[in-house]
Formats: sequence, C-alpha cells, structure tokens
Amino acid sequence: MPHAPRAAAAIAVALAFPIAAQQVRPDAGTLLEPRQAPAVPAPGGPPSAVLPQPPAAAPIDKSIQVVPSAFVIEGNTIYKDAELQPLVADLVGKPADMEQLLQAAQAVRRYYRERGYLLTEVYLPEQQLPLSGGPVKLQVLEARVGKVAVKVEGEGISEPLAAAIVNTHLRSGDAITEKLLDKPVLLLRDLIGFEATAAVEPGTNAGEADVTVLVKSAGPRADGLVGADNFGVRSAGQWRAFGNANLNNVTGHGDVASVRVQQGERSASQLYRLGYSATVGGYATKLGLNATRTEYELGKQFAALGASGRADILGASLTQPLIRSRVSNLLASLTYEHKSLTDMTTLPPSTADRKVDSWRGSLLGNFVDEALGASFNSYAVHYTAGRVKMDNATLALDQGATGLRTAGGYEKLNFEYLRTTFVSAAGRVSLSVQGQLASKNLTSAEKIGLGGPAGVRGYPSGEAVGDSGTVVQLEYSHQLPETFGVPLRASAFYDWGRIKYNEGTIPAAFGAITNSESLSSVGLGLTAGTYGDWLVSAQLAWRLDRAPASDPDKRPRFWFSLQKWL
Repeated sequence: MPHAPRAAAAIAVALAFPIAAQQVRPDAGTLLEPRQAPAVPAPGGPPSAVLPQPPAAAPIDKSIQVVPSAFVIEGNTIYKDAELQPLVADLVGKPADMEQLLQAAQAVRRYYRERGYLLTEVYLPEQQLPLSGGPVKLQVLEARVGKVAVKVEGEGISEPLAAAIVNTHLRSGDAITEKLLDKPVLLLRDLIGFEATAAVEPGTNAGEADVTVLVKSAGPRADGLVGADNFGVRSAGQWRAFGNANLNNVTGHGDVASVRVQQGERSASQLYRLGYSATVGGYATKLGLNATRTEYELGKQFAALGASGRADILGASLTQPLIRSRVSNLLASLTYEHKSLTDMTTLPPSTADRKVDSWRGSLLGNFVDEALGASFNSYAVHYTAGRVKMDNATLALDQGATGLRTAGGYEKLNFEYLRTTFVSAAGRVSLSVQGQLASKNLTSAEKIGLGGPAGVRGYPSGEAVGDSGTVVQLEYSHQLPETFGVPLRASAFYDWGRIKYNEGTIPAAFGAITNSESLSSVGLGLTAGTYGDWLVSAQLAWRLDRAPASDPDKRPRFWFSLQKWL
C-alpha cells in the first residue's frame, strides 16, 4: 500500500485541525455511542416496612398536679442527656398535670422519630410522683432488632442472595431506624425480577422488634423496546432505527442478558451490543460484561474518500451501592474498557489502527431537597486513566511535525449535574451541567462534543468536538391537558457550550488558529406518551452563533425520537 503514509498524513491533519470552521471527517472514535453509566435508583417509592400499630392511649387523669424539679431520662444510649434535656426544660419548676407530663415524653419520642428511630418509645414509668416538687422519670425504650428472617415466595429468586443482603444490613441488636429497614429492602427491589417488603413485629424481649423480609418474584422475564431517531452524524446516517431486548433474572440473581441492534439509514452505520450483569454477595455488588461493535461507511460530503471503519469494545464493570435510601443514593463504579479502532479510505488507500485501554472510576448519586421548592438532584463524577497505542505509520504521523501527540498515557475528568425543581403542579425547571477536563491532547474516542440532542441542540451531532468542554442546558417544561387520552408536555430551552479543541501543545505548522469557542441555541419541544409504554419527542432549536461546519445549516434544527416498550 504505497500511498498509505501520505493518505494517513492527510487524514491525521484533517482530524487534528482545530479551527472552528474546519469540516472534520468522522472516524471510528467520534462515532462511538456514549458510554452507559450505571443506573442510580430514584429516591422515593412505596414504604419498605409494615410497622406494628401503637396501642390505644389510656384515659388521662388531669386532676393530678405535680411540680417537676427535674426530669431524669433513663434508657437513652443513642442521644446523651445534654441533647434531650432542652426538650423538656420548659416544664421544670412549673405545675404540670398528667397530660403535660405525657407531652414531655412525646417531645423526646418525637426527637428520636424525626431522626429515623421509628419504633423508639418514651413513657412515664411506674413511680411516686412528687406532688410538692421533685424529679420525674422518663423511660426511653430504644427499639433494637431481635430476630431476622427472610421468606421467599415463588420461583426465580436466589434465596441465598436474598438472605445475604438482608443479614448483611440487618443484624440482631442494631438500633431500628428508617434507613436501617429501608436499605436491604431497597437493595432487593433494585434487582431485576425482585420485589420485597419488611414486616416488623414485637420481639420476645422488651425493646426488641423481629423483622421478617418477604421477597417475591416480579416483572416480566423478557422485555425490550424498539425505536427510531435522527441523532446520528449526517455523513454516517442521521436517521437510525434500533431495538433492545432483555432476558431478566435468568439465574435468580437479578441478572440481565441484553442485546442492542442499531441500523443507520442507507446502511451507513451499524451497532451491535451484548451485555450481561448479575448481583453477588451481601453488599449487592453488581458485576457486568459487555461487547460492542460499531461499523460505518461515510457518505454525503465524504463519499469520494470511500471512508469506512469499525470499533470493537470489550468492557467489564463492578458497581457497589454505598448509600441506598428513600431520599439519597450513592454508587461507586470501576470499569475497564479495551477499544480497537480501525479507519480506512479507498481514495487514496489507507488504514489506521488504534487501541485504547482505560480504567474509569465513578461516583454517581442523587438526592431530594426542598430548597427553592421540591427538587430532584442527580450527579456523577468519572475519572479515566488510559493509554493509546497506534500502528507504526499512524504513530509516526501522530508524533511528527503536524501530529498532536495523542499516543501514550492520558487522563480526563468528566462531571454531570442535573437539578429539576417542581415550581407548580404542572411546571418544572431543569438545569443540566456536564463537561470534561483533559490532561493532554486526546484521541478522537475520548473527546467531547458540543452539538447534538444532549448538547447545544441548535448544532448537529459531531459539531465542535474537542478535548475539554462544558455544556449547560436550562429548560422549563409544562404538563399540558391530555389530548385523546395522551399525556403531553411542552418545553422551552436554552443551551450553551464551550469547547477547547486541543488541551495540549498545538503544532507550529498550524499557525495562528482558534483553539476554543462558545456555541449557544434556544428551542421548543413537545413530548407525547408515557415512559415505559410509548414516547415521542420532537424539538426545534435555533442556533445563536456561527453556522455549523460539520453539516448544512438548518434554522431551526429538528430533533425527533420515537420509543415503544415491549
């Protein structure tokens, strides 16, 4: 292949050149689908535990009056006297009847329960009340776990796994809190094909409560979805059809075997993905394996090159829940990926091979709060360290006078934050921030882009691709009255992004160039349907800055997606 070095050089310069108006040829790296981060369970959900009902209150004799000189609180081990005494200080030295003394006990009980100690009781023990002044005793009974049992009903549930999760997080003698009861039940509910509830009953000993966790099989053994969108890169097939299929809880460990197939228009691109994940151990650790192949052929403005290529990705992941509750969640994840990227042209003939090995550590979470209105927050931080290898000809160009020296080790930090505030029964405001910080010039598979439906929506997918960047999206959406029984939601949005094309040294051969820029757009959207059944989304976005370089200019730019769950 005598023309390969010359052709590869031309391609390398085109791919590296960071001028905003440059029309950059997509390759096997830039055409990769976004990484799939572990799903973080949403806060809320139905109650985890069925609690025993308190006994009916006994009649109160208000004729008895005492003057407490002090309250002696006994049985408290979780909170010290210094924390509890201020709760009853207002009654010290004043005449009080039985109702007021019981209110003192209720104040201490409320303090416990507001902090999650749902079954802690505080009462007036049998005592000689000091009518003319003296101390009054309050007895605290801090409820603790007695016996723990796991009951499995139906088929398709690994009883050893369910028992391991429950026994790891519910131990005899633990103080009973809402979080303590919630965590094992929520971890079980997170497993595909599992449903769980906890029943709490009085234990054998005073202050103990026995907990029985009931686990049942739930959900379909198989599901999937089909759909279509126009989220692709124009030269590799903007319109795409796709389908997902899942086999659920195959071995009783909440495992999922999945397949995804995606086909671009004119057969310009294909994606095939296989995945498998399962949960092991009492800490509900999830292990995952996946393999993906992407193939492409470029048309449109790049048709004369006869450009094509493929990307093969093998991945393995470990995901560990750290916090699991009804108001906040936190996961840690470690992922290894091996990417094998090949790009070819027929005019002139050339082949370029790259391999990328990387480790990615992630923290992902969410929480709810009431600041400025009821709000849902989600966040993620990903740190990636990897190494890029190339074939000899491509490496020589990468390290040459016009090369960006992307081979070798690299690091990058990705971050995401989304806040949705419910401003009314029908309206909500969402703020999304996502970005990437790179340690050096990156190979195309590790870059970030501004354009597309998840970025600055007035610009096409594949626009403004660089090493470091940030995208901010601000959106207001409003639930409209149903039309023919179909839920409708309208939205208005503003997007802004800034990209730094090359983080490291730029070859002197490029001369004076623009290495960073900002893009923005505004738009309107309409969504019909219900997630989990069928969903149609359409958006119109108007760019506010320069015309796109990677695609013909469209004002407005139209985005469409259709999904039907099976």
